[in-house]
Amino acid sequence: MSTVELDLPVALAPAALDSLGKTVGQVVDRIGRHLRAADLEPEWVVVANFVDDAHESVRGLKADAPWPEPGDLHNRRRLCVSVSTGHCEGWLVQIDHVELQKVGDGGHWTSVPLVRIKTLTRSHAWSVAAAASRMLDID
Repeated sequence: MSTVELDLPVALAPAALDSLGKTVGQVVDRIGRHLRAADLEPEWVVVANFVDDAHESVRGLKADAPWPEPGDLHNRRRLCVSVSTGHCEGWLVQIDHVELQKVGDGGHWTSVPLVRIKTLTRSHAWSVAAAASRMLDID
């Protein structure tokens, strides 16, 4: 049976970024700088709504929007990091803000895109996701 070794960049991002009072664009810029300083060098790091579309619920928060506040004790509002294949090549690390919208006894989850990071390989994407998770204090 073969074994897979992953280099987890946990030591490369030892402290969470201070996002309090920052805009989405400022946090995205800091994530990009920290990833490059850690020699993770993604292809690009952008605000999910890089076209500045007014439909933020679909395209994501604009660069000048405030970064979402930290989650609550009941975990109804939080950041999520995911990895997926890109549309044409490579892999995307996605950071979204998810929130439970209560309606009576039920409700539904909403997701608002915040950050998109492109890498060319799956293992690089997972390393970037681990570092981003540590930077944003998700883990």
